[in-house]
Amino acid sequence: MAYKAIRIIESLATEREQRDKKSILQILPNGFSDIDLLKCKLLYECDVTVNFHPDRFSNNGKLVIENLFTDGEYHNQYKTGTSNGGLTAYTGGDRDLWEKRLFNGVYHDGEFEMIYRPKYGALNIYNYVDGASARFGSCFFTIKPHIIERCTFAFGDSSTSPDVVGTATQFYGIINALLLDVNEKNKLLNKENFTVKQAVDYILSMQKDCIQTIGRNLDDCIETHIHGRLSLLEDVDSLYIDEHFISTYVEKTAKSLAHRYDIKLCYIPKRQFQVNMIDDEWRGSLARPLAERINEKFNGNGLLNATLIGLASQDSVLHPENWLDIGTEYDIFQNFKYLWHYIAHFG
Repeated sequence: MAYKAIRIIESLATEREQRDKKSILQILPNGFSDIDLLKCKLLYECDVTVNFHPDRFSNNGKLVIENLFTDGEYHNQYKTGTSNGGLTAYTGGDRDLWEKRLFNGVYHDGEFEMIYRPKYGALNIYNYVDGASARFGSCFFTIKPHIIERCTFAFGDSSTSPDVVGTATQFYGIINALLLDVNEKNKLLNKENFTVKQAVDYILSMQKDCIQTIGRNLDDCIETHIHGRLSLLEDVDSLYIDEHFISTYVEKTAKSLAHRYDIKLCYIPKRQFQVNMIDDEWRGSLARPLAERINEKFNGNGLLNATLIGLASQDSVLHPENWLDIGTEYDIFQNFKYLWHYIAHFG
């Protein structure tokens, strides 16, 4: 079933292949026409990263990092019951609708369990040390190169219903959309002031494992859908965790996980954000009172970080009475994510 989904995306991309190729050749600077070299660089000289929060409760009462250690497998939200994007029930909901549209109902034929639906990541073309899409978690896995063959791609987040999709073999549409964006907006994903020539030069210069700066990228990405199992032992290369987790239970479990599954453990520089800098405009009016409650309850000294939000999220499950005066259970769930956006983007 997973491979049927890949074939569907491949078929959609194939229909546009000649148009996309023609468009790319019109955009490319004079003297360069090796589209396949660009494809190889984008697919194999950067990592697919899967961002997640390790310290959230799954629906079995254990933390995400505990389940990863025990199961040896990264599961999607239908299995874990938690999400760093849009949370949905086992039937219905936004994610369910996105996947039905994107994969032409392949995962909706009644014969395929929802837990086997794709896992979501992004191509980390800048080798950001906080992952390609930091909004989805304080930590991330990097995925081994062989996984690319069972990935599909979309230019932009699937929640926006993107119409540009691709696979490892049919990738021209993604390249075309990327370069059109540069041509029209002078942006290469989340970085501004790029010409097409500069974008091409950058892509050609990409080198795998050359980790650079914190990217703080929330929205601009080449979304990657990993079909089939995502085994820690077979498919995961590295685990990056925020330095705020040092000397905590999360780090201890992460070290055990890395040892058990032969994964490199790396660290993201500490990120934090001042509570008094939160406003009502960027992520709504509940973020500030929730941040103030976290600061008061966990002695944050006016600063939010990944560890404190995780502790608050756990407490909201164990002791909801401590939080429900701020908003509903769903409101609290959503605003923990919004508070993380402040840290991921500004911290």
